[in-house]
Amino acid sequence: MGDVKTGDFVAAIYSISKELEECQSQIYNAFIYNNPSFLDEADTVTKRVIDNEERLTTELLAACGKDEKARRYCTVPTNLGRIAFNFEIISRAVRTKIKEDLLFSDKAISEVNFLFNRTKEILNTLSDFLLARNTYTANYLIESEKEIERAATEFATLHEERLIEGLCLPKVSGIYILILDSIKRIAWNARTIAENLVR
Repeated sequence: MGDVKTGDFVAAIYSISKELEECQSQIYNAFIYNNPSFLDEADTVTKRVIDNEERLTTELLAACGKDEKARRYCTVPTNLGRIAFNFEIISRAVRTKIKEDLLFSDKAISEVNFLFNRTKEILNTLSDFLLARNTYTANYLIESEKEIERAATEFATLHEERLIEGLCLPKVSGIYILILDSIKRIAWNARTIAENLVR
């Protein structure tokens, strides 16, 4: 296997990453506009990403023993598949929110907006990083994951206080926490890719 084949793998991984950016955008639109049609497109994308991840992982593992450059990317499709899986979880949560006409408080919407926007930035940076693989971009992804972890933990604590005060319904609470936890796992997988590719 030569560099051209490794380049093909990188191009395929980059393509998956770009699809995840689109998926994030569709789910965010569904959340903001209470429109499940955005979720249908997101679900199609996540299924395609997961299918491609499995195929690509198999091909990369076969190539890893022969090509040092391919070895660096062996775990990347799995991390991207995990990101897609977490988008599936968010999609189901948002679909439930829409179907059951559940309302988030203004504060919860603001917090989720912040996390969705930071996730978008992380995914955009991740796509660039997959091509450039520079330390500066890797550090940005690592620090961004830490920021999301801190913010989501703080938001969960504030949400718990709102729940105790009766400002939030328990059913909405479960959906809110699912979204927060899934966004944390998305950021964690992006960080893992960055750490593994700059070793």
